[in-house]
Amino acid sequence: MCRVRDSRWVLSLLFAGFLSAVAGCGGSPAVVSGTVTYDGQPVGDGSILFQPVDGKGASCGGPITGGRYQVETTPGKKLVEIIAVKKIQYGRRSPEEEARLFREAAARGDRSGIIESADAIPRNAQGNNVEVEIEPGNQTKDFDLKPPGSSP
Repeated sequence: MCRVRDSRWVLSLLFAGFLSAVAGCGGSPAVVSGTVTYDGQPVGDGSILFQPVDGKGASCGGPITGGRYQVETTPGKKLVEIIAVKKIQYGRRSPEEEARLFREAAARGDRSGIIESADAIPRNAQGNNVEVEIEPGNQTKDFDLKPPGSSP
């Protein structure tokens, strides 16, 4: 008899945990979707993060695929951070060959291809790390980011 009661209690806890996980980031639901472009081109692959400006509550985010995203979050003022990385081809050379090519390029003063950032969108891109107001319900927020220093 005690085992039945204990198993019901455990099942209740598991069910409560499941409901919490399904609920997403908690609070009243808001579904935000839209497009993300950088310098006029759709962002191929990346992520978008909505962080509470006041620091209270959970940050929520999701993937950017083919320039589109959809995130479930809570209403309120959010700081939006967009991250995208470019694919970098890696050669199949031995470490010795890489070292030799590095020395030759350095001797010529050529640093191209040696150090390449994987960030496709700089943190200080215009339109990145902006504040937006998220309302309850479904809404569209498009982000058109520009390179730092470009005219709006």
